[in-house]
Amino acid sequence: MFKNLLSAVGWGELPNSFGFSVGEKVDLPFSWQWVLHKGTKKSDGSVVSIFICGKKDLDSQQVAAAKNAVQMAKSLRHTHIIRALDSIETEGGFYLVTEEVIPLLSPEAAEPEEKQPAVWGLYQAFEALSFLHQSGFTHGLFGPSSIFVTKKGEYRLGGFELCRKGADAQALVAQRRNCSPGLVGWPDPPSYLLDGQAPSSGVDFWGAALTMAYVFGSAKTGARGTDFRMDMTRASQDLPPELRKPFADLAKPGPLRGRSPIAELLQLEFFQQHASIRVMCFLGSLHIRSTNEKDDFFENLPGLLDSVPISLQTRQVLPDLLEAQKFPGQEAAQVLPSILKIGIRLKDEEFKEKVAPLVAQLFACPDRAIRFRLLSSIGEMIDHLDDAMINDKIFPECVNGFTDSNGPIREATVKSLIFFVPRLRPKTVEGRVVKLLVKLMQDPEASIRTNAVICSGRISSHVPKAVANQTLLTVLGAGFKDPFAPCRIASLQTLVACAALFSCEEIATRMLPGVCQRLVDPEPSVADTAFTVLSSLQQIVRQQIEERRASAGQPAEDLVAAQGAASKDAGWSSWAMSTVGSVVGNQLMGSMGKAKIDSSGNLTSAPSSSPSASTPSASPPAPPPTNGVPAPPRQAASSASAPGRG
Repeated sequence: MFKNLLSAVGWGELPNSFGFSVGEKVDLPFSWQWVLHKGTKKSDGSVVSIFICGKKDLDSQQVAAAKNAVQMAKSLRHTHIIRALDSIETEGGFYLVTEEVIPLLSPEAAEPEEKQPAVWGLYQAFEALSFLHQSGFTHGLFGPSSIFVTKKGEYRLGGFELCRKGADAQALVAQRRNCSPGLVGWPDPPSYLLDGQAPSSGVDFWGAALTMAYVFGSAKTGARGTDFRMDMTRASQDLPPELRKPFADLAKPGPLRGRSPIAELLQLEFFQQHASIRVMCFLGSLHIRSTNEKDDFFENLPGLLDSVPISLQTRQVLPDLLEAQKFPGQEAAQVLPSILKIGIRLKDEEFKEKVAPLVAQLFACPDRAIRFRLLSSIGEMIDHLDDAMINDKIFPECVNGFTDSNGPIREATVKSLIFFVPRLRPKTVEGRVVKLLVKLMQDPEASIRTNAVICSGRISSHVPKAVANQTLLTVLGAGFKDPFAPCRIASLQTLVACAALFSCEEIATRMLPGVCQRLVDPEPSVADTAFTVLSSLQQIVRQQIEERRASAGQPAEDLVAAQGAASKDAGWSSWAMSTVGSVVGNQLMGSMGKAKIDSSGNLTSAPSSSPSASTPSASPPAPPPTNGVPAPPRQAASSASAPGRG
């Protein structure tokens, strides 16, 4: 059977000089005189598409149309027109080799999880059609069936059987019935195109309206390809309001009077201001953009991406950004936030293949702006990185941030520990991390000392109990005496959150003296917190003592009362864990603003409404309610969370 197929289309006649091998057949969603096959280039094995049209069962008009399609595909050059690589005509048929594509209406081209219309693809197809019209050509078969999709999801215009200059609308409609792909249930060109009043390109305008109806209608209904039921009478209801009048004008065009409706359509605000089109058009012309234009674009790109379909982000925007960060003179720090924002949407394997190598490479980069961007984003992407890369390539470079002379880099490095420690080898945590945290309690930056306290509590569940106990005793002891009030508050709250790590003797003899000293703290917010913490620790110690007595068989008259009191205060620990980061984070860890590079090459922070690290906040947290448990302050998105939550 396979040999019969080869014979039917004339494969046996292909000369050895033909540089491509014909592969398996691709199923088409419509009946057509062309057959599509996968193929490979003999010289390098790259994948191509091969369109084959056998002459045996064609009439003279169809043979002429097939020859015209090959000639036009080879002669037309435009970004959004299907790229022809080679062609050959044999006695048995025509062979046209192009870039790898599949029909837009194929099931494989559909994005089942994508709910947004492919506005960028529609724009690409219309740009190709506008190019033809401005060059004096009429396509003749324009519509969803003449559009193909590349592996990246880019739209390409093909189907040039009837494409020529000086075409007559009536003749095109007649030939269209004989040469166009057959789609069951799809509308035919309307009769008014045959009355002699329609412009020669009127059949293209009608095809453009058909394409608009498909792009927006299929996105709304979820039906793709040939499953979509086209109804031109109600199609405008699926379109955005600003496109309904242009749609009606295209569906039934009048005299042009020098107008170019497709070019005018592309200039509408809907297209020019659409996020997908703005992003892709800028990336396509990045090499001719000025430095200021690129700075503004990449600064605003993360926000624009929220309005761009996810499939477009991952298949087209991300590859372009990965190339853009290689441009000479292009700062990787500018492009990195958008790369990471898209990267976390990838599947783990795709992230490891496309983004993870870049992350490891950039962590080794001495540029502080890049390092700061990476540290700020580590929480979002660390789940996509494997343990070996984190331990062997990323964290060894990250450690240098603890001794960096720039304060914001040190602070960002401390905050990143919350995400790194659960993935690090135990030897690394015990041998390096805890020592670094203890050392940071002598850091001149108050915010860094405060974050060191918070992180010590947060990582305590990922460290052996004895190591966590000793680390917290040292860190909290220094934190109680810290001159920065938020650091003292963070130390008090961390103690309550991590009280389970201490014995009642350690709490009574080593921790409570420090807490009691804070009862008379000159800062009211610290003193209020100390009173609340003292009450909680009393209950914790009382409960441990009663449990000891009960297990030793000693009298425990007050056991029930102690348990009742403890249960009444059961929410304290969880509250503390959620607010250790909030109390300080609202004031410090979110205060850095945007990272900037000063004239000396140092990373600095933009001014913020939050108090500086060196000046305690003038407004204390809300006073505690009458029941002794203060209302939790609002959580700061940019601060480290309190210890004990993951």
